[in-house]
Amino acid sequence: MAKTNKINNTPVQATIFDVARMCNVSRGTVDRVIHNRGRVSQDTVDKVKRAIEILGYSPNLNASILASKKTYTFACLIPGFEHGEYWEKIHEGFIAGANSLYNYNIEVDFHFYDQTNPESYIRCTDDILASRPHGVIMNTTFKEETIRFAGMLDEEGIPFAFVDDKFDGLNYTVYYGMDPYKSGRLGAFLLTNHFNPDELLLVRLIRDTNHKADPNAKRRQGFLDYISMKFPECRIHTVFINPTDPQQIYVTLKDFFANNPDVKHLIMINSRIFLIDEYLRENPDTKRVVVGFDDIEPNLASLRSGHIEFLVTRHISSQSRLALTTFAECVIRGVKPQKRDNFLHMDILHRLNMDDY
Repeated sequence: MAKTNKINNTPVQATIFDVARMCNVSRGTVDRVIHNRGRVSQDTVDKVKRAIEILGYSPNLNASILASKKTYTFACLIPGFEHGEYWEKIHEGFIAGANSLYNYNIEVDFHFYDQTNPESYIRCTDDILASRPHGVIMNTTFKEETIRFAGMLDEEGIPFAFVDDKFDGLNYTVYYGMDPYKSGRLGAFLLTNHFNPDELLLVRLIRDTNHKADPNAKRRQGFLDYISMKFPECRIHTVFINPTDPQQIYVTLKDFFANNPDVKHLIMINSRIFLIDEYLRENPDTKRVVVGFDDIEPNLASLRSGHIEFLVTRHISSQSRLALTTFAECVIRGVKPQKRDNFLHMDILHRLNMDDY
């Protein structure tokens, strides 16, 4: 039987990924069952065949797509990165997703922009529009520019998807990421769970001179709302640091704590808590609680050292891997996703559990 979209009662064609998810197996396992090749347990064979029947999946449709030999091009628009940074993991996820779609003839074109420069982003969007891909996956560093680009894609009939964060009200096909607002609230909870704070420090990054880049606005709002609700008398200080100037970072924090000796606890809501590791190492305080986000390697080193108490994270590369595979299936087959907004679960890392993550 075909699946049905409950909102508009439009039939939604099941994909091989739907079958795999229902059976909790890989796409490759489903493919082996369908084509009766490879070693698969009888129990798994039975589960896959039952899922195909329930979902109404059509291997013949899959075969016709393969036989067409058409090449599908997907543009991935993300910030440029250095080794070990957050967006490197997103890039790795896209590559893994593309590799898993080995049965389809797809090409993935990466467009990297400078996340401190809106003009760099606009140049990339112009290049994408000129190349006319079959679909675009992007994030949301620059709000105004992203909304304008989404409108242009709509006008050209090019579907698009979001990864990491999204803007509501746009005509995107699918989204994969962590709920940013809830993650900000979780960070606030971890920072204040064992005491009633009078003052806290929020460390932010200097991004672009016009302050257009604000990718963590929803997470920051979640943090602020939680503190305002739980501790209405708490004063939240904010300092800005330059991610490219370690000396400025150290001096800024040194001056702040010298002028505000009663402030102990701090949070960074972006993925670069490691930037303040030197200050924390040189100025230890056993009573201080520090919370950061994302399990990139430099952050894990700070967590392991004990300078950071908690990291809020998710399986970063899974966001882009799932975004590409789901989006590609939707575009190639002309179907809707089972679920439009897909929030990955939030994980809390501490130095006592990080090695098992």
